[in-house]
Amino acid sequence: SLPAGGPGFAYYEGPKGDFFLSELSIRANGKPVKVSDASETYAKIGIGSGKVSAALTLDGKGETGWSTAKAGGKRHVAVYVFEKPIDHAASLDLEMLFERHYPAGLGRYRISVTDQTEIPSANEIPDEVERHLLKSAKDWSWEEREAVFAHFLAIDPALKEARAEIEKMRAQLPEFPATLAFQERPEDHPRTTHRHHRGEYVQPREEVIAGLPAVFGVTDRAPQNRLEFARWLVDGQNPLTARVVMNRQWEAIFGRGIVKTSEDFGTQSSSPSHPALLDWLATEFVRRDWSVKEMHRLIVSSATYRQASNLRSESALKDPENILLARGARLRIEAEMVRDLTLAASGLLSSAIGGPSVYPPQPKSVTDLSYGKFTWNTSTGPDRYRRSLYTFAKRTAPFAAYLTFDGVSGESCIPKRERSNTPLQALTLLNDEVFIEAARALAKLAMGNARDEAGIVAQLFRRCLVRAPSPAEVRDLRGFYREQLTRLGQGELDASRIHPEATKSAPELAAWTMTARAILNLDETITKE
Repeated sequence: SLPAGGPGFAYYEGPKGDFFLSELSIRANGKPVKVSDASETYAKIGIGSGKVSAALTLDGKGETGWSTAKAGGKRHVAVYVFEKPIDHAASLDLEMLFERHYPAGLGRYRISVTDQTEIPSANEIPDEVERHLLKSAKDWSWEEREAVFAHFLAIDPALKEARAEIEKMRAQLPEFPATLAFQERPEDHPRTTHRHHRGEYVQPREEVIAGLPAVFGVTDRAPQNRLEFARWLVDGQNPLTARVVMNRQWEAIFGRGIVKTSEDFGTQSSSPSHPALLDWLATEFVRRDWSVKEMHRLIVSSATYRQASNLRSESALKDPENILLARGARLRIEAEMVRDLTLAASGLLSSAIGGPSVYPPQPKSVTDLSYGKFTWNTSTGPDRYRRSLYTFAKRTAPFAAYLTFDGVSGESCIPKRERSNTPLQALTLLNDEVFIEAARALAKLAMGNARDEAGIVAQLFRRCLVRAPSPAEVRDLRGFYREQLTRLGQGELDASRIHPEATKSAPELAAWTMTARAILNLDETITKE
């Protein structure tokens, strides 16, 4: 018998959990064994048409055979009956051929034989239950009795309707998301890999054997696999990993890496501006057990980081890129952080952790021309304001606001982003639905925490710029607020369109929404300095 359908289907590209056994041949001591009968507990074809059964694995035709489509992960059995008994001491060889649709083989299965004289047939009774049934019921233990009874409940025709109700309730359970993971092939089943001439898959040349470069200093006795490579990456004797990681962390904090070409540490890379500093950071990183959090704390608490970012005329001439770190860093935050900062300032940001991707609002036209039939179903409720980390990513239709602020498309992995300053970024902050909703929420929040105009301006500054406004800034923003009130009162603007809760008779909320929108659009709001 050949039980199949359990976990462990391996080494093929095809429907998950599926297989197609085209032919089965059996030899005893090198001589073919004839099979007189074959049966199976379940058979269904997944792709194409036609019948499938265990018997069709004996017809000599590769296009027919046995499959258990749409029932992966369950116990299935095929039983083959020899025409004549064979010697129990004979060497038995089984050859299984999988050649229809995909090279979809069985990754895990069991083979068993019997010497009983009665002709067996496949049945759906699990092996452990069948073993219990071979004994007298009075000899069953409590656990064996429960196992037999549970199987009876699962097959009794009288309980068919009750089982259908249970299955209906099970179908309502949420499906937990799954992800693919790398798994090393067994050492005795490696994949043959070739160098392809000019990169063309139809021109394989010499075979390439897996191994670690000798420069890594790994002995021949070590396993030549990804695990050993991973261990080398974080080995304290490795001079590269810690330096690359700390250079990228330094770039994230100061806007420029100690090695400017953070994407290239090779012979064509830039020389480090502070080589001794990079060496010390790398060794300290290893000494602190590779703790990125500790290194962040160390860097941001340093006198170098805590300098003011004011640009002095003499340093602007001598060191315009601030390579010598004579002043604090000043850089626009990354695309995803622009949205998160805005939502946090307005009080809308959801702090929920984990879960599936979400769909923040964006113009419908973004996905209209994407590959395939794809609809961007905008999330509602708290999911609308999840951190940008959870935004659904589609390669052919990246989230528009992120691209505007130099976000990546996802077509390739890049270690370094470029920063630009374009009018489209300001237009996005002023008109994108995400930022309009944030301005509305921010205005309402500030009005609820202060009573007079100066107090509301101070609230807006505290939440967006993390500082108090100067008297001149308070004067200018109060003047801007009153100008918007005048425009709203004269009917030049519709208060309800600016904020749904504002009215023509009480346009203050709409006017403060426009003021909040202006502050969210300030360069200082999205600039770390």
